[in-house]
Amino acid sequence: MSIENVTTALQINASTGTGLTLTLREARFLTFKIQGNGPITAGQITIECCPGNAPMAATPTPGSGNVWTALTTITIPANATIKYQANDVVGSVRARISTLVTGGTVTVLAIRPEEQRGWSRRPSWAVSPG
Repeated sequence: MSIENVTTALQINASTGTGLTLTLREARFLTFKIQGNGPITAGQITIECCPGNAPMAATPTPGSGNVWTALTTITIPANATIKYQANDVVGSVRARISTLVTGGTVTVLAIRPEEQRGWSRRPSWAVSPG
């Protein structure tokens, strides 16, 4: 068995917005890479989590029991990358721009290690005979 990193882009060159949601069906270790693009003068990203596998709405409905919880809020660096390590995350995660980015944009990647179980990713029709 080998371990490979799987990367999901949650925000790409953004200055505002919620970005994409990543749903993890089992507990995973995640590393978030926050890249400030340009001479940023303001902006913060909030890494949020919602336990469970329920689909999320931007605004929770009364009685749903699922709400977004902030794991951390990070000031976006100018022309630099910083990392945030989240341990044992399950459910949905997102990177929401909580303070408008000015002077540039931000890219947020979620990187998780995945075990490869020894099967080939090549389609069966691509395997050459003998």
